[in-house]
Amino acid sequence: MRVLTYGEAAKRIGIARRSLERLIAKGEGPAIVHITARRRGIMEADLEKWLLSRRHPSPGVSL
Repeated sequence: MRVLTYGEAAKRIGIARRSLERLIAKGEGPAIVHITARRRGIMEADLEKWLLSRRHPSPGVSL
């Protein structure tokens, strides 16, 4: 079980850290973990699960 920083998570999925923070703030991002009162992270498994939940087939292609 690995906890990623927002920066690591954003880099892994190919978006800017601020874009990931916006998605999380809107309730549309992956689940977060409160590590300390001021520190947050994203579990690797939660990031993968969230990314797969956003998967949609291309028009005319079935998954």
